[in-house]
Amino acid sequence: MKKIILFFFLFIGFNQLTEAQVKIGGDGVTPPHPSSILELESTDKGLLIPRLTADEINAISDPAKGLLVFNSESGLLQINTGTPDVPQWSSLVVARGNDSATANKGALALPVGANEDRPSNPVIGMLRYNTDESRFESFDGVKWVAL
Repeated sequence: MKKIILFFFLFIGFNQLTEAQVKIGGDGVTPPHPSSILELESTDKGLLIPRLTADEINAISDPAKGLLVFNSESGLLQINTGTPDVPQWSSLVVARGNDSATANKGALALPVGANEDRPSNPVIGMLRYNTDESRFESFDGVKWVAL
């Protein structure tokens, strides 16, 4: 009996080590994609990201790089592109329109904000609208340049 119990616990422990992927929804037969740790599949439901105010987002203690939240005040998805010690909340911006006929006209939505809202690690060529200066600007690798 002791051997059976030991085998059972070894089997459960080994199974936990080998099962590193989760699939929610779907047909129950098709496994998750090999590159994913979590896969969601549905034909009539979506993923609901945590909805937080700006104050609640800023109050998150040591947010992981890549943490994704929905800012309920701005209506934008935000991702921490900084570090847990120095978070940098960047908005994932999409063109907005009343319907697909309006939204798919080649519009480009740029980040908008004050001088203090500039990204801490901009990449060369990044564009944004500066509300303090009322102008478009681009990062040249060293500084922000008015366009």
